[in-house]
Amino acid sequence: MKALIIIAHGSKKELSNSEFISMVGNIKNKDNNYDFVEASFLELASPSIEDITNDLIRKGVKELNYYPFFLNSGRHVISDIPNIIEKLENKNPNLKFELLEHFGKSDFIEDIILRDINIK
Repeated sequence: MKALIIIAHGSKKELSNSEFISMVGNIKNKDNNYDFVEASFLELASPSIEDITNDLIRKGVKELNYYPFFLNSGRHVISDIPNIIEKLENKNPNLKFELLEHFGKSDFIEDIILRDINIK
């Protein structure tokens, strides 16, 4: 089984966290590639990356893919998230862990913006 864990920063504002969880739920309903699609947060909200990963491992997931929902290559994308995943991987060497490119690297962002600003 394989899982996609989408990672947001997390916010003190519950509305922000709820919007993210709702978006991930919509992705889960449309996705056909993963057995599990789950939301996680780097900080300020839960579930954490570690908690959701451990839960999925208990459910039998053998392949874990992480998608940082971040626009830019800041400290969280370059250092914090990779370090968390490396620690999880060291504790579970028999599983496959893959850190995907963050959202801001998508080739489709410009198209989304152009579509949004040109809708009348």
